[in-house]
Amino acid sequence: MRIAPALLVCIAFSVPHARAADALDRAAAQAASAYVAEPCHVGLSVVAISEGRVRHYAAGSVRRDMARLPAPDSVYELASLTKTFTGALAARAVQDDRIPLDADFRAYLPEPYPNLAGITLRMLAAHTSGLQRDLPDTDALLTHPDYDRLGEQLTRLNLGYDRARTLQALHEVKLRDPPGQQQAYSNLGIRVIAYGLEQVQDASFAQLLATQITGPLEMTETLLAPTPAMQARLITPYNRHGHRQPFHDDSAGAAYGLYSTPRDMARYLAWQLDESDPVVARAHAPIRGTRDDGEGMIWHLGRDHGARMLWHGGGGFGTTSQMVLYPDLGEGFVLLSNDACAGSEEQLRQMAMALHAASRNSP
Repeated sequence: MRIAPALLVCIAFSVPHARAADALDRAAAQAASAYVAEPCHVGLSVVAISEGRVRHYAAGSVRRDMARLPAPDSVYELASLTKTFTGALAARAVQDDRIPLDADFRAYLPEPYPNLAGITLRMLAAHTSGLQRDLPDTDALLTHPDYDRLGEQLTRLNLGYDRARTLQALHEVKLRDPPGQQQAYSNLGIRVIAYGLEQVQDASFAQLLATQITGPLEMTETLLAPTPAMQARLITPYNRHGHRQPFHDDSAGAAYGLYSTPRDMARYLAWQLDESDPVVARAHAPIRGTRDDGEGMIWHLGRDHGARMLWHGGGGFGTTSQMVLYPDLGEGFVLLSNDACAGSEEQLRQMAMALHAASRNSP
């Protein structure tokens, strides 16, 4: 596989910055090359912001049968990185006193749900609401998955589950655990957040994204439904066996439904590194645990060799994503790949941490 040269936004920098940039470039080239050299992996795009500059790296190919490097305008599924957008919208709602963190969330839903008593925004965002993973329930398919059929099976299962049908089916949901007691990952919980945001602001989730995030950031190619021009640049997704996969189903929405490009994600990354924005600061503040080991408004919170770190990943039928932030250092990474190999999400997180170490430890 070939490795793309770094694409630098600015090349006029001082010698100390040049050394850090060189170290980051070398580390990125080495890490990306090693990643796509593994038989399961196909292509990789990396966006890095360090020392105030944006860098794009690419390795591998957009398709197994085509030697074409991913480009800054290649289109990827963001998978569960979408949740960080939902979290930012929720953070704004908290900041604007529209939805308190610890109020009964049923007050903000379009229909009465006595079966969801005790659930709050804090619980939904921290995955402690007691809600099941998905609606319709995917447990039977995910317990012993057939990865060659899973994408097709999940797509078929979700067929017809638009907003109206999901809100109707939500009446029949029984909580798996008492609210606030157990942490269990829930796509449904994130979708419920979106229903509340839509209700209190009288706008669709797509409209909220456009007016509050993607529009102001000029992220013109970050959408729930890719335009025809974007469809021509979609990367091809592959499962862990190297077989081509479908893109996510139409019900993915606020949980895992966004498409985007490395170029757009560079803008999003820069925004997420700017905690002078009260919405970003609110999203990064702990709602469970602490800044050193906890959960923010969707983000995981921790430390990397003393540096405050936030991260969130995602996995689709044939794509993997990861975003890692070091806000106190003004450094962050977005990594997008067109495979759903075992361990890819954590592998990309470790890659981002290695790139951070390389940029900090340059002579």
